[in-house]
Amino acid sequence: MPTLKITRGKYLMVLIAMCGLVASSIGIMTNTAGLFLSPIAAELGKETAAVNLTLTISNISFAIAGVVSARFVGAKNLKLMLIVCTIACASATAGLSLCHSLVPLYALNGVRGFSCGMIGSVLATTMIGYWFRTDTGLISSLALGCSGIIGALFNPILEAIINSAGWRTAYMVAAAAVVALNLPAILLPISFRPMDTGMEPLRAETAASGKKTVKPPRTGNSTSIVVVLLAGCLCSFGSFVSATPQLFKSLAGSIGLAETGVLMMTVVLIANTAGKFIFGAMTDRIGVKLSVLIYGAVIASGLVLLLTVQVPGAMLVSAAMIGMCYSIPTVGAVMICRELFSPERYTRIYPKIALSVSTTNALGYPLIGAIYDATGSYNGALILVIALMLSAMAGVVLVYRIADKEKSEA
Repeated sequence: MPTLKITRGKYLMVLIAMCGLVASSIGIMTNTAGLFLSPIAAELGKETAAVNLTLTISNISFAIAGVVSARFVGAKNLKLMLIVCTIACASATAGLSLCHSLVPLYALNGVRGFSCGMIGSVLATTMIGYWFRTDTGLISSLALGCSGIIGALFNPILEAIINSAGWRTAYMVAAAAVVALNLPAILLPISFRPMDTGMEPLRAETAASGKKTVKPPRTGNSTSIVVVLLAGCLCSFGSFVSATPQLFKSLAGSIGLAETGVLMMTVVLIANTAGKFIFGAMTDRIGVKLSVLIYGAVIASGLVLLLTVQVPGAMLVSAAMIGMCYSIPTVGAVMICRELFSPERYTRIYPKIALSVSTTNALGYPLIGAIYDATGSYNGALILVIALMLSAMAGVVLVYRIADKEKSEA
């Protein structure tokens, strides 16, 4: 039976460090960003849409930096990059507390988005891929799941600070949290790859023979079709399906169930975090493709339930099911790319796919809103999302079929 000992030495240090980087770059910078929008708009006397643009700038900068970091980081500059990006991110976040107009808000959000992207999920999952060659689904979900845990922890803390001391003070607290969460990666004696310090990746070993097992990548040399299809599938998940939970409050309010909408958002937050851990464990046991399809079926069923049974109890159940959608464009994307491509290709391909998902993410919200404005109901939008969900699931099956064919012909 395979055994895994991630609690030993540098393997545990790497995991702790990656959890901290993801927690700061996504849990603090992304998952709490929405708290500041209304207070800033109210104090500066600006329209909410103009302030919301800070999120767009930050997210696009984050995604672009992921592509850059995959090419820039290496054995010799990991620590330097961690220190420089931590200083840049914390300084930009603290600097936001001094802003009195939109231009510096935009500029500083671009800086902190880029600096967080350099040491965020792309770097973390790349290093996990180098250090761990078994149970990578569970390990990746542990790291990526920290973003939800820290987001859930700091949302009420920062909200309370905003209400009592103002959004400027809250930004200072967020800056301090970024430094604290990044310190393990800076201070612990870790390296970009295990071979940089004369070590080997952690692999599963059988108790009887001690034989190391490594799964080869599934694709041959021609991966362009696979990459394009995969990007399209994950964009459907990330841009449209993942946009749906953010509209639960408005959807429930449109049918006179505003309080249910608030509860739905709480349920989604729980499902988001728990779903990533479950998904990661599933991929290690039954495979990535089957895990994606099972999650897809659950999410699609939740969407159908929300469309057809709009009463409080059923809506909460549907929220839990739909909340699983965040696992696919995050942990799912990492695991699919890692299974399809070699570690070297992963560092080139995953950042580009992540960039595609991030830059198209903004499409889901206005499209769903436009459908509501045109029809006076969210039902049309839900039907569209269900269709995209099913199409994405079919696309994943096709991606694996093409990848397997390429491998057999290589």
